[in-house]
Parts: sequence; C-alpha cells; structure tokens
Amino acid sequence: MTQTNYHKMNIMTASPMELILMLYDECIRALAKADQAFSISGPERIESINNHLLHAQDIITELAVSLDLEKGGEIAGNLQRLYDFMVHHLSQANVAKDRMKILEVRKMMEDLREAWQDVSKQETSVPSAAAPSSPMSTINISG
Repeated sequence: MTQTNYHKMNIMTASPMELILMLYDECIRALAKADQAFSISGPERIESINNHLLHAQDIITELAVSLDLEKGGEIAGNLQRLYDFMVHHLSQANVAKDRMKILEVRKMMEDLREAWQDVSKQETSVPSAAAPSSPMSTINISG
C-alpha cells in the first residue's frame, strides 16, 4: 500500500474526533509553511505564502461548517466566531503579507488543537457536537 493510499485509509476510518485533530494538524502545517515562505526570494515567495494561507483558510472553513450549532450550543457558536475571525485574519495577512497575523492564527490553532486533544482523551466514545459528521472530501490532508 502506498503512503497516499495508507493516508486515505486513515482518513476514511478515522473517528470524527480524529478527523478534527487531523484537520488541526494540517492547518498548523500549512501555516508553518506560509511562515517559512517568507524566507523565499522572488515571485515564488508571494505564490507560496498565498497557496499555504488559502489551504489553511479552507481547512478552517471546513471546521466551521462542520460545527453542529444545535448540539454544540454556546461552545460551537464561540468556535464558529473564532474560526470566522481566523479566516478573516489570514485573509488580511495574505493581502498585506503580514507574518505576525499568520503567527497569531497558528498559535490559536495550536491552543485549540491541544484542547481538542484533551477532549479526545476524556470522551473517546462520545462524538462531539462540534465534530465533523462525515469525512472531508474537499480538503487535502497531505500529512
């Protein structure tokens, strides 16, 4: 089995909580790559930053649309507002090529990922209301 097929199998068999963690991991990687792209010279720099930020925004958007606002209540609503803020912040970072905004969102994603990891350890058998209801087919998780 190739690494790509193995990775696809992991995604298709992952629990909703595992999918959330995979999305956070991939978003954090994309933000790290966008940050690293600031060291590139020439036009590739702008293209690389842009592509990685768009990928991160797509992942955050997927997390936002997968929230179950009815079951998740206030927590899901707060997460949705935070995700909206992050997408907007990354959009501004992309236009201005503002590295600090990228680092701010990356820190927020790392903190949220840690919180989800803690929830995952506590509630391994109970699906979260904020968890995706099905595997994401629109997001490329290249991890």
